Amino acid sequence: MQEFLKVELYPNPAVKKSFPAQVQEVKEKTFLILGPFDRGTLLFLYPAQEVLIEYVDEGCRYQFSTRVVRRVQKPFFGYELLLPAPEEIQRIQLRRFVRVKKILDVFYAQIKKDEDLNWKKGKAVDISIGGIKLATNEPLPLDARLKIQFYIELKGKAVEFLLDGLIKREEKKENQMYHYGIEFLNISRQEQDTLFAYLFQEMQKSRRMLADGK
Repeated sequence: MQEFLKVELYPNPAVKKSFPAQVQEVKEKTFLILGPFDRGTLLFLYPAQEVLIEYVDEGCRYQFSTRVVRRVQKPFFGYELLLPAPEEIQRIQLRRFVRVKKILDVFYAQIKKDEDLNWKKGKAVDISIGGIKLATNEPLPLDARLKIQFYIELKGKAVEFLLDGLIKREEKKENQMYHYGIEFLNISRQEQDTLFAYLFQEMQKSRRMLADGK
């Protein structure tokens, strides 16, 4: 837990609807947050109310239950919450197990000895830390190595990925399209963390849409 850490606050731990907040100060026994806000308005929380806090750090999701101490109005609008003991924070490893359905433009080229890369365009139909599912109208051999380029939008900014991949499986063929399971081969720790933050961002968007009935 550190200053300026972005978190999601669940006012009712039994209901999976969260609201964004940000840690502003960490004290010995409590911490202060800016927010949470609901459509620009500070959410009402009462003293001693139990809430669930969730955040991502270094590729893992963490969550813990805590209680509201008081409302804060200066120098920002938010709340003071009880700081949990380290053993009260639950760590959830998600890296290779989270897969998000997302359509992304992907450029790929087979890596062949002594041949230039012949770039072609396909679509990613889902993505995880470990790889993507590639949709293309071109038949590709299993165990082929690919150079893969795609962009994600994280916090309003475009982030480029240029990775090597290995075709591990041909999953199905639909409407003259082949679907291939691609495993990333050379993804760095920093790239993993960036991609995980993107996956978490997209999962939170989906949760909010479901909670709002959209």
